Parts: sequence; C-alpha cells; structure tokens
Amino acid sequence: MMERMVVVRVRRYSSLLGAISGIAEAIIVQPFDMVKTHHQLNPGINPGVIRTLIQLHNEGGIRLWYRGFVPEAIGIIPKSSAMYGTYGSVHKYLSRQERLHGNKTLIASIAGFTSGISEAIIVTPSQIVKVRLQAREHMGCYTGPIDCCRKLYSQEGATAFFIGLKPTLWRNCIWNTVYFGLMERIRRNLPPASSKKEALLQTFGSGFVGAFVATCFNAPFDVVKSRFQCQLPREDGHLKYHSTFQSLIMICREEGTTAVYKGFRPKAIRMGLGGATAMSVYEFIVGTFT
Repeated sequence: MMERMVVVRVRRYSSLLGAISGIAEAIIVQPFDMVKTHHQLNPGINPGVIRTLIQLHNEGGIRLWYRGFVPEAIGIIPKSSAMYGTYGSVHKYLSRQERLHGNKTLIASIAGFTSGISEAIIVTPSQIVKVRLQAREHMGCYTGPIDCCRKLYSQEGATAFFIGLKPTLWRNCIWNTVYFGLMERIRRNLPPASSKKEALLQTFGSGFVGAFVATCFNAPFDVVKSRFQCQLPREDGHLKYHSTFQSLIMICREEGTTAVYKGFRPKAIRMGLGGATAMSVYEFIVGTFT
C-alpha cells in the first residue's frame, strides 16, 4: 500500500521532476548550444566544435559560452515539465487501449509526438530570446534577456515571441517521436540491470544513442528555426525565410544540400548529452523515491 502511494506521488510530480532534469541538462550542454547556434546561422564554412569554443572563449571568456543561458534555463523548466507531463499522461492513456496493448514502442512514439506539441508552444518565446542573444548579427543590440524581451515587444510586437513556431513544432515532434520510441526499443533489448547503478548507466547510454539518432532526423528543422528567429524584416518589409519548407529549399539552393545540417556536430553532442542527462536524472529521482 505504501509503495503504491509513493508511485502515485511520483507520477503526480512528474512535471516537477522533468523541470529538475531540464535544469541539469541546460547546465551541462549550454556551451554546445552556443556553438550550434553560431554554426547554423553562418552561411559560410564553419570551424570545428573545439575551435569554435576556443574562439568564443577568446572573445568573451566562459561567460560567452553561457550567453543566452538565462532564457534557456527559464524556458527549459516549463518546457521539460510540459514534455514529461504530456508524455506521461498520453503514455498512460494509450497503455490502457486494447488496440495498442503490447506495442510499447508505438505507444512511446505517439506519446513522444504529442509531447513535442506542448513543448514547442512553451519553449518558442524563450528560444527566440536565446537566439537573438547568441547570434553574432545581434551582438551589442541587447544588454541582457530583459532588454531583449522589451525591445522585441516594442519593435516587433507581441507576436515576435512566437517567430519560428512552425519549424519548432516540426523539430520537437520529430525528435520526441524518434527519441522516446527508440529509447523504449533499446531498453527492451538490454539485459536486466543487476543494480540501480547499472540501470542508470543503461539509461544514460540508451538516452545518448536515442538522442543522437533523433537529431539526425530533426536537424534541418532546427536550422530553419534558428534562421527564422535571427532574421529581421528587410527595408521593403519582406522576410527572407517565411515558411518551413520554402526555407529548407532556399538554404539548399544557396548554400548546398548539406547546409541544412549545419551545426550538426555540436547539436548532436548537445542533444546526446542532454537527452542522456535529463532521462538519467529523471529516473534517478524517481528511483530514489520508489
């Protein structure tokens, strides 16, 4: 009876646990996120990840690695809460459906896709602030996150906080679908863990693999999202990037087909470490209280 009460309590606070996992993820991966954004916005040839980190450090020290961290950290709390909360609720509902009974991979994939919708809606405002703070094109334009929010609202209106929502929906839904589905499949094929430590190592490893593979599928939409959120209207009022697939085609034509995978290496490191860390922290906390 006591164990059942604890499990119910853990499920009730799954959103809070997701937020804690998200904060741990943000602290670890933020430097790679900075590199990723710089690479995605650069129309030319990018240097390597380490060289970019060194260049950024030479320009502004470790603080520059974490530029944009505040909106990322603020956004990641409700984002992770929404993602894990939605995923848990949908997964629980689908698990009770007879037509899906036993198909755990499909259930995890559908729940993952659904969680990407709420996650994208919540994270977009903080993402545009983060991109504006990180982009070289906007260096010196904003003194910080609050100043960026104020200028975004006064210069571009309230709708500016949802610039790039459509490619963000594509990005998050695709990533979550592949990640959660693949995580379920990998873990089902792993041998039973002999201890909690081994179980966490399995979670970390499968989380890294799942996140890396998922990044291979959603990377082009992340490039489009960054281009959307960085751009400002031209003098004639028109935007260069105005729809997701128009932007993908334009980037391929102007910069080559592989350009839609710009920033893939730092993004793969960022998402691999992030996915592994977030899921490991989440399950560690759950395992501690169950």
